[in-house]
Amino acid sequence: MMASALRYAVIVVAAASIGFLSTPAQGVGQERECSVPESFYEFEPPLTKTVKALADGRKVVIAALGGASTLGVAASAADLAWPARLAAALPDRFPSARIQMVNLAVARQTAKGAADRLERDVLPLKPTLVIWETGTMEAVRGTDVDEFRETLQAGIDKLRADGAEVVLMNMQFSRDTDAMIRFEPYLIALRELADANDVPLFRRYGIMRHWAESGLLNLRARDDEKRRQLAAKLYDCIGRAIADFIKHGAPITEPAAPGSGR
Repeated sequence: MMASALRYAVIVVAAASIGFLSTPAQGVGQERECSVPESFYEFEPPLTKTVKALADGRKVVIAALGGASTLGVAASAADLAWPARLAAALPDRFPSARIQMVNLAVARQTAKGAADRLERDVLPLKPTLVIWETGTMEAVRGTDVDEFRETLQAGIDKLRADGAEVVLMNMQFSRDTDAMIRFEPYLIALRELADANDVPLFRRYGIMRHWAESGLLNLRARDDEKRRQLAAKLYDCIGRAIADFIKHGAPITEPAAPGSGR
C-alpha cells in the first residue's frame, strides 16, 4: 500500500506539479507573461564570479543538477528544458557571454544521488556555476530532513572548494501536490542552508505559486498535447527568470558624464 502511494506521488510530481501556463508560448517580441517580482531576487547574495565572467566574455560552464523537471521531461525535449532556455536567455543580459550549459539531471534523482555524482560528473567540468535543483524526491519519500541537510552541506562544501559558485533551487509548486506532499520542512531546510552558506536560493516554489495565484498558471490542464506545450512555456519562463536572477548581481554601469571622455 505504501509503495503504491509513493509511486502515485512520484507520478503526480512528474506530471501535475510542474504547473501549466494558461496560454501557449508567444513570440519573442511579445511582452512576457511570467514576470517575477524583484522581491524574489533582491535579498539573495550575488553570483560575483559568474557575473564577471559572463560580462567579460570568458567561457562560463554552468552545470544543472536536478530531476525530471530539469530534464524537461514534460516538454518532451531537452532543448525546451529550463537549462537550455537559461543558456538561450543569458546572452540577452550579457551580450559577450560564452556559455557551455551541461544538463546533468536524472529523473527522480535525490540529493544523495546528485552528491554521489559530483566527483565523477561535475567537478571534471570545472564549472563556474552549479545550479542544484533538489528536495522533491525527499519530500515525496519523507527523507529525514537532517540527512537531507547534511547531504547538501557536504555537496556545497565540495563544489565551493573546487571553485564553483552554487545556486540552490527549491521545488515546483502546484495545488495538487501541495495537498498530498509535505514540502515545508525541505523548503525551510533549503532556505536555512542557503543563508548559512551565503549562497543564493532560486525560490521556484514561491515564484510558481505567485504565477498561479496571479492567474498565469492553469494547473488543471489535462489534454496531453496542451500540457506539453504549456510545460515548454513554463520551462522557458523559469529559464528567463534564472537569467534575471543571475543578472541581479551585476554591477550597475553609470552613464558617462558629458565631456568626461569616457
